Amino acid sequence: MDSHQHSARDNMVLLLKLLLLACVMFVFAWGLIPVYDALCRITGLGRLQQADTVSQARAAASKHAPITMRFDATVQPGLPWQVRPLTSTLQARVGEFVRVDYEITNASPHRVTGQAIPRYLPAAAGEYVKKLDCFCFAQQSFAPGETRRFPVVFVIDRSVPDAIDSITLAYSIFDVPGRS
Repeated sequence: MDSHQHSARDNMVLLLKLLLLACVMFVFAWGLIPVYDALCRITGLGRLQQADTVSQARAAASKHAPITMRFDATVQPGLPWQVRPLTSTLQARVGEFVRVDYEITNASPHRVTGQAIPRYLPAAAGEYVKKLDCFCFAQQSFAPGETRRFPVVFVIDRSVPDAIDSITLAYSIFDVPGRS
């Protein structure tokens, strides 16, 4: 047998060994799934524990009394805007999405740009109100006499202390000079 045939046969043997190794690794990986599931059931670790954590969080949220939310807005003196929440009070459940709308009108004959800054009462409640959409995220420009409605979408974090049973979300609206 010449060296060319010997080397071709060695290459074929090596290829077959590598294919066999790949197949064994594939079967081993698939075989670990039921072993992992059994281990999780026995020890309470892994996916089952995560599901328990989610259900415990839901149970904790359902035990928390609804929180009274109040909405307000004040406008900087001289800014010709009228800002009002369309809902002044509501009961919000912890962990649920809430949407309220604010209506803003530019009562001047000129284009005006403003910026809203949120405040929370009590101040500590601010870390538990997670806003997803708010007109306060960007400056707002209004044409003369223009009126628009803006949504404020938020969720109250599940870690809110039981001592906080009422939150006021108030906006202070300021003129943005030179942006009108």
